[in-house]
Amino acid sequence: MSVWDPSSDLEDGQELVRLADGAQSLLSKYDEFLRGDYDSIPQTELEPHIQSTGLTADLATLEDELRAIASDTTPETAQADPESAVVVHRCVDLTRAEASDSGLWSAFAILYFPWFVNHRWAFNSVSAMKEKFWTQARALDGKASTFERAWWIAELTCEENDDGSVNYEPTRRALSRRRFSLLVFDTPMARYEPAVRALLDVLYDEAEDDEEGSLVDNDVIDETIKRFRKSGSVFPYEGQRKSDLKKTLRSIRSEVEESTAATDS
Repeated sequence: MSVWDPSSDLEDGQELVRLADGAQSLLSKYDEFLRGDYDSIPQTELEPHIQSTGLTADLATLEDELRAIASDTTPETAQADPESAVVVHRCVDLTRAEASDSGLWSAFAILYFPWFVNHRWAFNSVSAMKEKFWTQARALDGKASTFERAWWIAELTCEENDDGSVNYEPTRRALSRRRFSLLVFDTPMARYEPAVRALLDVLYDEAEDDEEGSLVDNDVIDETIKRFRKSGSVFPYEGQRKSDLKKTLRSIRSEVEESTAATDS
């Protein structure tokens, strides 16, 4: 009996499977799958690549949540990113060691929710679309697959409250502007959590009165992160505490804004 039955409904507490190396060749062989024909890869060819993991997740709730997000967001835009990262992380309760298995996330994209990948991304080429279904490098590099990237961004930004609940507002903030997420999460810097959290704290302005808070303008994001990366080549981020990194970043942001103001005047 198959460890994954494509004809069955997704369930709460369903055992998860992973796709072994080699399955990615099917994406090139059946490129119509990348365009949205989800039945184009024969089950007989997928079967040898499907492996049990012993892990479980609430896939039924995740499907419902993703369907709701898709219905409320514009296709092929980043509009779905904040909430989809939240629901993926909330419904898929894994340790970081377990979540480091890219084959697990390939199953989410190729077996469970390929329709959501196509909702999020426009098909531009076979090579580009393959990256959305199959991680080509490491998690959070620019070539991480859709669900792997979403889970890790939430993992690196969410905060645990005193009562044990999880606050996902920082995750929503981090994904509220595409520019920030590209410059932070699509680079090796994303692997150092204190730097991620420091960047988000310093580049997000809290709300005043009844107004909503927001990330700073793109030009400030661009230049601050550029200078921060350069400073990291002199004083590596690793080993520095979040508080130290925030101090450095506040100084950099101040210099950037002063420079911008001088240019505009």
